[in-house]
Amino acid sequence: MNDDEAAFSAALIAASEAALRVILSLGIAPGEADDVLQDASIRAWRHREQRRGDFRPWFVSIAYREARRPRRRWLTIPTFWSARAHATENDDQLHEVLRLLPSLPMRQRLVLSLRCDAELSTKETADIMGISEPAAKQLLARARESLRRALDRSRAEAAS
Repeated sequence: MNDDEAAFSAALIAASEAALRVILSLGIAPGEADDVLQDASIRAWRHREQRRGDFRPWFVSIAYREARRPRRRWLTIPTFWSARAHATENDDQLHEVLRLLPSLPMRQRLVLSLRCDAELSTKETADIMGISEPAAKQLLARARESLRRALDRSRAEAAS
């Protein structure tokens, strides 16, 4: 393995977890998410000479585009969050938030996933989504507000 391959492999390993979280947040089943990640890795290797800037946001955007490609089978959106919510039943508030996430519009779920779950910066999130940084900030604020309203409604319904 030459230095270029070793550097690519190290960067790919470092960015794979964030990319996998983005893929899963789009509703891809865990078994199929591995295939999507592999396809994204192959595509990244083929286009490695065209990369500009940091590896992580570049690779996560490739994984995002791969995950958005049509699949042969219908996928249900809340599979990732419902599995995750099931694993965290001890924390009622987190469980409630995870239960409500699938009710948000896809772009709001994606911006929350990129910022909170994949821990990308607002600039990296905007680059991946193909929007400006102020638009990403506004979308994030709307997503948080939508989630807050849904949580308030859920609590009000539980109280009555």
